[in-house]
Amino acid sequence: MKHNNFLYTLLKWPITATVFLFTSVLQADPPEIKPWFQQAVLLKSYQQSFDWRTPWEKREIRTQSGMALVVRLPVSVRISESENGNNNNLYLLTTAEIVSDATLIEVTRKDIRSPFQAKLVLMDYAANLALLQINNSKFWRNLRPVKWTPVKSSTDHEAKDIYSLKIKSQDEWTMESGTIDRMTVGHRGVSNAWFPLLRLNGISKSGQGYPLLQDNETAGMILDVGTGETKAMPAAMLLEFLKHAGSNPYQSLAHRGFIWSKLPQSSTYNHLQIPLEKPGIWISRVLPYGTGSDVLMQGDYLTKLGKWTLSHDGKVEHPDWGISLFDLLFLAHLKVGDSVKLEVIREGKPVVLQTKVSAYKENSRSVPLKIVGTAPRYVIEGGFLFQELTLNYLRIWGANWQTRAPMRLRLFLEQNKAVSIYENNKTDKSSNGSKISSEHPPRIVLVSQVIPDPVNIGYQKLSNAVVLKVNGKQIRRLEDVSTAFLNPINNFHRIDFLPGSERLSVILSVAELADANQRIKNNFRIPKLQSF
Repeated sequence: MKHNNFLYTLLKWPITATVFLFTSVLQADPPEIKPWFQQAVLLKSYQQSFDWRTPWEKREIRTQSGMALVVRLPVSVRISESENGNNNNLYLLTTAEIVSDATLIEVTRKDIRSPFQAKLVLMDYAANLALLQINNSKFWRNLRPVKWTPVKSSTDHEAKDIYSLKIKSQDEWTMESGTIDRMTVGHRGVSNAWFPLLRLNGISKSGQGYPLLQDNETAGMILDVGTGETKAMPAAMLLEFLKHAGSNPYQSLAHRGFIWSKLPQSSTYNHLQIPLEKPGIWISRVLPYGTGSDVLMQGDYLTKLGKWTLSHDGKVEHPDWGISLFDLLFLAHLKVGDSVKLEVIREGKPVVLQTKVSAYKENSRSVPLKIVGTAPRYVIEGGFLFQELTLNYLRIWGANWQTRAPMRLRLFLEQNKAVSIYENNKTDKSSNGSKISSEHPPRIVLVSQVIPDPVNIGYQKLSNAVVLKVNGKQIRRLEDVSTAFLNPINNFHRIDFLPGSERLSVILSVAELADANQRIKNNFRIPKLQSF
């Protein structure tokens, strides 16, 4: 029996050693942590957003913590280096979410206990990216920029293995391992933007602004760590952001210029005169910006984008990532300014359209999406609080605003034709008759509430009423309100609302208005009655 045990033990050692060596070969060593002491810094921001219900006030301060990466701009035109003690053209890259509406941004190096104060120099809220600057040469001493490498798309297991930093405190920096789930197209609801993103598994202790490492090279930056899912911006998009950061004016990343859908059934193809076997996507809405927005029409059937044929569900045979949504072409194959052909079927006939790849643009729509870093615009006259409809305003109804906010306001956000108030007038002019550039579309102006005062008794329950005219002048943006109040009719101001409001019109006395405005300002401690 002892002899058998001895033989078993003797044979067990070579097998165990072989398994151990084989496993160690398969499992790559984690990246070294020390180089990141000079490439990454800790970040803490104190954020105070505006209260869009009472737009002259701010909400309570909240804090967020994350990380910023040391980067170098390829070209610096827009951002001056002469005043910041930074002669190496170095900046800090982090997420827009962590620094938006920040009143103070503190940055701490691994080797220096005292925090440095940073300032925001550029923010692309749609892409969730931001650049910071620090006006202290001591901070930049011995720091070096991150070297970016495009993420590898191999299906091989080793290419999927990734790492990121895990930081418990300023002294405890370690690495956390995970895997790449897939490259996908992420939709950012607050800006209605679609950008290529990496979805990761296993990364849960990192945070915003942390690096994404693949084969010991920096392949991206983490934007968000949620429950069970982590998103990262790939290096190709980050490099494009840094390239654009040096341009004047800044333009965002390449973006599609339309909303699309898959045609549901064969009868729809017959109605639109599209061959059933012809793959492609139906353009349900053309955006006011982005690739194809200048040449496409609602109802077009897009079959080809450049040299890539689109499938019925909007996918192409991507040269690196296989069958993927066409937005992934903006990673490396379609850059802003590139010429591109679009092949469509329009009214049953094939048409080839020539255009250029163009970028996402902020708020070039009648209802602006989330606004950050800018005070709300408003006008107060006789206690009537005039504001422009924005996503910020809709979100005052809370996390479930999409069901709780008034439906008619939500329809304006969706650009539903049922609530269009400018459809019949194609020439956009301001109240003084001058033509308005198409880059500044008309807005939806509301009386969001009536601040109580003797001058407005009887009107004080009025809220969320869409303004059509003031003193006979059509209101297309907030500035028109102030101009119209300069021209009363027969000693009265008249405000006309879109049908469906609690009132169709209200009347205010010109003689009482000045005293009422001053009284309202004093009683409610409003710093100013207008903010543009």
